[in-house]
Amino acid sequence: PALLEEAATGRSHRSRLGKAKLAQAVLQTKELLNVPDDYRVAIIPGSATGAVEAAMWSLLGPRQVDMCYWEHFGHMWYVQATQELGLDVRAISTHSYGRLPDLSRVDKKNDCLFLFNGSASGVRVPHLEWIADDRDGLTICDATSAVFALDLGDWRKLDVTACSWQKGLGSEAAHGMLILSPRAIERLEEHAPSRPIPRIYRLAYDGKVDEALFTGNTVNTPSMLAVEDFLSALRWARSIGGADALYERNAANFAAVEHFVRRNSHWVNFLAEEPEYRSTATATLRLDCTPEEVKQM
Repeated sequence: PALLEEAATGRSHRSRLGKAKLAQAVLQTKELLNVPDDYRVAIIPGSATGAVEAAMWSLLGPRQVDMCYWEHFGHMWYVQATQELGLDVRAISTHSYGRLPDLSRVDKKNDCLFLFNGSASGVRVPHLEWIADDRDGLTICDATSAVFALDLGDWRKLDVTACSWQKGLGSEAAHGMLILSPRAIERLEEHAPSRPIPRIYRLAYDGKVDEALFTGNTVNTPSMLAVEDFLSALRWARSIGGADALYERNAANFAAVEHFVRRNSHWVNFLAEEPEYRSTATATLRLDCTPEEVKQM
């Protein structure tokens, strides 16, 4: 197909063409999402999961960590932090699906890890005003089901943002992206973790950030077919009006779901109790039916 005429399929990702394609993916992502000029963007193996893992392994340790979670995926990061990395952790959580914990409890002296959008519960962070501008700690945001679908707001509130090509944009999976603020880069160069760091999670060597990561160089071999698919998706996003058009499309799709729920509220409702933090990107519904009625569906 015409789409693949200039693709780097069959070529090494380390070839001149392969490197150029990966560099385009980094630059065009930054432009589409209006990421500040002094932030860095890297492609990371392992989708958004790998991106969050890289941030946790490389950045966390110097400060206590406020782990904010309210559903399954956020709880997985809490388990990772406590049981695998042995970090000093303070849980800010709720075990009641459909609710958001009190994020005002986050201490600006601590590092903080949170999901922007909890897809398992349909609960999102409504805004970032609870993050202090004069914080000492870093904020690490798992935004895998939010980026390209929801407006994250003020990038200066986010020091580390992890996402993938897959969720909000509908491109191929397996490749993650890490967006780092200058404060995160400073931590990488000042903090030497006491634990061994797997190579695929390593973002710095000998006290210096790995600059090659932010020009499109990757630790492992990416699929150049997936890269071309991602570039195509980015071109489509620009053609319909950019990030704002993506957010509007998401809101319109959610409005259709909302209309359906209103018409059928006698048997189906949103799991998220408050509209303020109800996700428009991953609508999660609750069936108000008996077990027998569910079986009949």
